[in-house]
Amino acid sequence: MNNVDINNAMTIKLSDTLPPDPTFEPGIRRAPNRGLDLSKNEIVIALKNALRYIPENLHETLAPEFLNELKTMGRIYGYRYRPQGKIYGKPVDEYKGILPARALQVNIDNNLDFDVALYPYELTTYGETGQLCQNWMQYRLIKKYLEVVKEDQTLVVSSGHPLGIFPSHEMAPRVISTNGLMVGQWDNPEYFKKVTAMGVSNYGQMTAGGWMYIGPQGIVHGTYITVLNAGRKYLGIDDDKDLKGIYFVSSGLGGMSGAQPKAMEIAGGICVIAEVDYSRIKTRHEQGWVSKVSADLEEVSQWMTEYKNSGKSVSIAYHGNIVDLLEYLDNHQIHVELISDQTSCHAVYEGVSG
Repeated sequence: MNNVDINNAMTIKLSDTLPPDPTFEPGIRRAPNRGLDLSKNEIVIALKNALRYIPENLHETLAPEFLNELKTMGRIYGYRYRPQGKIYGKPVDEYKGILPARALQVNIDNNLDFDVALYPYELTTYGETGQLCQNWMQYRLIKKYLEVVKEDQTLVVSSGHPLGIFPSHEMAPRVISTNGLMVGQWDNPEYFKKVTAMGVSNYGQMTAGGWMYIGPQGIVHGTYITVLNAGRKYLGIDDDKDLKGIYFVSSGLGGMSGAQPKAMEIAGGICVIAEVDYSRIKTRHEQGWVSKVSADLEEVSQWMTEYKNSGKSVSIAYHGNIVDLLEYLDNHQIHVELISDQTSCHAVYEGVSG
């Protein structure tokens, strides 16, 4: 089969009209350049994998654009195909299709909301690398498929790539989706980074690629139970008591980490959480996940003492390195009962917090 035959056989496809140049809202976090470590042949594969979604009459225009994205970002995102403006989960009746498919579209758009996603322009919801799908062409096609899938059909998606709609059953899932599948021999971080850049695989985290991210609220209860039981197990606190006067120090205010300060407040204690990226502190503070913010360690320690003496709970974001915070507490003999962290273990060498 040639490209013309394949194109004629497809009923769900992108328009052959070129979308407008991409625009970017100021102040929105952007993903870093992931680096480019591909051979010339692998770069060709990456371009082919992105262009397969594009009508052939647009290839001459978009191939250089995609190559530039690959060189400057380490990935092909297809920014031009991102819908203009703010993406957010609208009321379900504002979408097309059957109710289950419309509900999934709400989830998808919620994952990419400026107020929710870590790097919304790069489809990264949280955890530094957890993407809803690989590029904006896939996003558009998935939405098109969801608008027409029926009650007795199933859409199959592999690492963001919509394979198509298959006959199934009304009791079957409307979507079956997989992310990050690798043959064991090549299942290592170095090779995964390479195939991701080529558009072969997608790291979906747990709820990013699963289209069901709901932010820190999803783990507040579990985090609350964890810190409460840590107090009971390691500090001997009675089962009918809370963590009044107890210090909990942690790090990382990206992704789902807002659950830590909120959980400690609910548990009655005092949480201090360090974060080096102020934009993440700003988001968590504006959303109400942390109560106080300071880059002054003396001020942070004064707040700790004040709230311990009053028996009240509080969450404090320290803008700085967790090492500096811990050294200050140690040098000033401020005893901290509980210490944890909330950093992305899969990105441990990238200097990020999750």
